[in-house]
Amino acid sequence: MPTITCHFPITVRVTGSPSPAALQRLGEVVEEALIARLRFARARIAAAGYTEIIPAEEPDRSWAAP
Repeated sequence: MPTITCHFPITVRVTGSPSPAALQRLGEVVEEALIARLRFARARIAAAGYTEIIPAEEPDRSWAAP
């Protein structure tokens, strides 16, 4: 089975001096956006006929605040 490598550019611009809590939330938002894009890509690939997609594991969120 061939390997498909995808690139998802993400640009985050931060202005000012965000608090540690704001930076942590930013990381969570970026992670959620990436997960959404990966789900979209999997759906598009499956729709193109490549149905044997191995889903990516859920991300390790142990770093996130409870």
